[in-house]
Amino acid sequence: MKRKMPALAAFAAFALFTAASHAQTKAEKHACPANAPFLNADAVKKAGVELPVFKRYCYTDKSGSYALVLSEKQDLPFADETLSSVIQATLFKVGSDNVLTREWSIRDFAGREDAGVNFRSKLFEFADLDVDGLIEPILVYRFFAPDDKDGFDSDHFSGGIKIIAFHQGRKVVVHAITGILDGERSTRANADFFALPKPVRQHLVRKMVAMYSAGQFGFDNSDGFMPKKARAR
Repeated sequence: MKRKMPALAAFAAFALFTAASHAQTKAEKHACPANAPFLNADAVKKAGVELPVFKRYCYTDKSGSYALVLSEKQDLPFADETLSSVIQATLFKVGSDNVLTREWSIRDFAGREDAGVNFRSKLFEFADLDVDGLIEPILVYRFFAPDDKDGFDSDHFSGGIKIIAFHQGRKVVVHAITGILDGERSTRANADFFALPKPVRQHLVRKMVAMYSAGQFGFDNSDGFMPKKARAR
């Protein structure tokens, strides 16, 4: 059976979701200008982006100006939505001469048991969570399970999800798998998650609570949504 949240936690989740819903709309406010010269097709290709680009976000903090380029292969068409076998996100620093310098890149793939993967860009955030003058980009992408009708299952208690956050050069990864039964769900994070400043770590946990409350993903809530440490490979 699906575990229900206690009344107090549910009330807190409602309050957090109200705030999170407002925050989630702010991601689109960071969309790069359509005519940004440093993000034209030739510049992006020269910078090494190989997959088709479908979204671009820009922001500025005390360390400079940045452009986040999202790419998806979009090669798995379904009736409701086109998914991808490969996705990539690349953050570039934009120089005064509009030259792009790669800061970091993530690339991930749909597994053999997945119907596909895609970014959930409405859940992205660009915020200075620990008030150090630096923006912490938070990315979300989801892995979808196939259904029994040659499609994919979009139920929030199906598939998996990753939340990626970058903090002072470190990549934080939260990987959650869900399921109908409590024992099928797990949420694990890498060591960089547990080394985060407390306000940033708490923000990510509150984000999971809000997503659970909104029916966006069925996280394991057995430990107050706190991830467990990722298993050593």
